[in-house]
Amino acid sequence: MAAAVERGPAGWRISPVVKGISIDSRGVRPGEVFIAIPGASHDGHQFVQQAIALGAVAVIGERPGLQLPVPYVEVSSSRIAAAELADLFYGHPSHAVDCIAVTGTNGKTSVVYWLTHVMRQANLTTGMISSVVNDTGSRLHPARLTTPESPELQQLLAEMRDAHVTHAVVEVSSHGIVQHRIRDVRFEAAILTNITREHLDFHGTMERYVNAKSRLFEELPAEGLGILNADDEYYDVIRQRITASQISYGIDAGEVRAQVLDDEPWSTKIRIMHPSFDGEVTIPHPGRYNVYNVLAVATTAFWLGISPDTILHAIGTLPAVPGRMHVMQRDTSPMVIVDYAHTPDGLLQVLKAVRKLGRDQVWLVFGARGGRDRGKRPEMGSIAAKWADHVVLTTDSPYNEDPLEIAGQLAEGIRLVAPEVLYQVELDRRQAIHVAIQSAKASDIVIITGRGPESTQYLGDRSVRLVDAEVVQEYLGLNAAKQEGSHAGGIG
Repeated sequence: MAAAVERGPAGWRISPVVKGISIDSRGVRPGEVFIAIPGASHDGHQFVQQAIALGAVAVIGERPGLQLPVPYVEVSSSRIAAAELADLFYGHPSHAVDCIAVTGTNGKTSVVYWLTHVMRQANLTTGMISSVVNDTGSRLHPARLTTPESPELQQLLAEMRDAHVTHAVVEVSSHGIVQHRIRDVRFEAAILTNITREHLDFHGTMERYVNAKSRLFEELPAEGLGILNADDEYYDVIRQRITASQISYGIDAGEVRAQVLDDEPWSTKIRIMHPSFDGEVTIPHPGRYNVYNVLAVATTAFWLGISPDTILHAIGTLPAVPGRMHVMQRDTSPMVIVDYAHTPDGLLQVLKAVRKLGRDQVWLVFGARGGRDRGKRPEMGSIAAKWADHVVLTTDSPYNEDPLEIAGQLAEGIRLVAPEVLYQVELDRRQAIHVAIQSAKASDIVIITGRGPESTQYLGDRSVRLVDAEVVQEYLGLNAAKQEGSHAGGIG
């Protein structure tokens, strides 16, 4: 009887008995191939027996000489093997669906969300893979990672193909590139939003981080297209490494340009200047950073052949992106907003936008994630001190770090820039949100950043459900009930 999976000179061969590819031993189903991947905190090789007990018909790993009751294939890279096998098992779905990648430090999710909206407005059957939701055209799947692991990514693309989706917009993280999650996915185009400091805990240096982003563009097919932000600091670095065609966009430079005509608190009127088109539109979202996001979308839409009228109409009706400048309370006091900003540049841009909303004082509730780049924490504290009037330092997802130490590193940046800025530490995030809303005046604004739509908070070895928007709604509901109760008549 032939082995379930074999690797020969011509590449991988998968037997028809194989029912799937899995890299998570806990989720292995009978008939699947289990691929053991060494990780930072767990080594998949430790769970091989568990995978076999659950029905794995073959195991692939990097450890030499494993003696197992099922076929074992040793490889130099389990991640590469996982990507190659997943692509083969699902029938090379990216060759049937035109895939567009979106990468960058900030703005990826907004560009994915909005480009999908514009393409659907143009009647292009479009799927979406993002950090918010994975939409295959037939089903909605929850997003666990910004870029799914290769077996899940290929499965999602295959589901799109089977649903007759013609295009897919895929959010691509630097982790997804370095860890080969997108290997063997054929991208017709790739968009770069920007590159600022992030993930140095993983990459080590900005040079390695930029190199990771560059790989996406270097690997584009000759007939592909790189869509680059000409105003970004690393534009020239990326531009010089692309062998495919490229087009640039920007406010100060670029082939597709935008001129800001009117910058309102809740919208931005711009003029888009394309080599073959010139038109005005009002974006229903504030901030210069959103102008860049829209330019990335518009530039891609022009390349896709979408008509200017359709592009302008779709841009004028761009939906809100979950967890991005999510206004929880606007017309009553104080104004409350939840946002995902978790990098220095992201925090700066959102605070600049908040300052334009015309409220008296800004209350900022935020923390920093554990196990991530510690060097950015004082920088984020300094940004908070410059742009907020009151800061409540709290817990994000500390993982195995001490939340008090994380808050202390953020506070260093606050004290360095503006010792007079009022800040306090409340490590219970739920309570921190309550404190800020309760303390703010009717004319103030409360901005809660860092987690956006995330629903799980990781505290050491345990996890709890915590959604910032739900905490806000909970507080506002309780407060409204108290106010109603205070007006109720007593017993005479």
